[in-house]
Amino acid sequence: MWGVDVYWYGIIISVAIIACVLFAMLFCKLKKIDTNMPLEIFLAIIPLGILSARLFSVIFEPGLTLADYFNFRTGGMSIMGAIIGGAVGATIYKLIKKKPFLEIADVITSVLLLGQAIGRWGNYFNEEVYGLEITNPANQWFPLGVNVDGTWYEALFFYESVLTFVGFVVFLIIYLKTNKRGLVTGLYLTYYGVVRIILESRRQSQYILKWGSVPVSSLVSAAFIAAGVGILIFVIVKTLMQRREKKVG
Repeated sequence: MWGVDVYWYGIIISVAIIACVLFAMLFCKLKKIDTNMPLEIFLAIIPLGILSARLFSVIFEPGLTLADYFNFRTGGMSIMGAIIGGAVGATIYKLIKKKPFLEIADVITSVLLLGQAIGRWGNYFNEEVYGLEITNPANQWFPLGVNVDGTWYEALFFYESVLTFVGFVVFLIIYLKTNKRGLVTGLYLTYYGVVRIILESRRQSQYILKWGSVPVSSLVSAAFIAAGVGILIFVIVKTLMQRREKKVG
């Protein structure tokens, strides 16, 4: 366009981030939470999320080294790294503002799946992150599959986009209907961990980040599931204890 290359992946990621911020502000307004808080939170987590997403990719993506870190135009960003970096940013925000971490995490995770659902379409424009080859002609159609140089593959980016959007809608309802701090965060970590492990197993090998022979994203996903289940147990136990105290009182 006008002699300048247009990188649709970056544009879509930017749209996803803006959508997350705007929707988070709307949801906080509906829950009667300070609407400035989402903006402050995302200003804290976005820079670290982007830097960490790139770092995660150059460390574990074959063919990339730390020397490639600032060469963003060659691609290489990981949502897993972004989540980890965002968690660090959220922790810093918690320490500065002295707000409960799970309250901050709930604000983020209530919209994060929406951002991921939008962001995955960047893979469509980059023609990447597809799954196993589809040999049955009856299944060779989009969005079930994508045609890459005459060969059809599973459209994993589309599957994840749909699954994350469905999760966003469900968790949004829960977030707006309940005041159980940490519930949405626990659900997010558990749900996305399961989705990612399932889809990761169907990726083409060149799109799997590895630490030696270990698929890193699957390993991190398992950690997400463990953390999510732990948070959910904490929320359930806390709720039961509060109900017991009310009965005693």
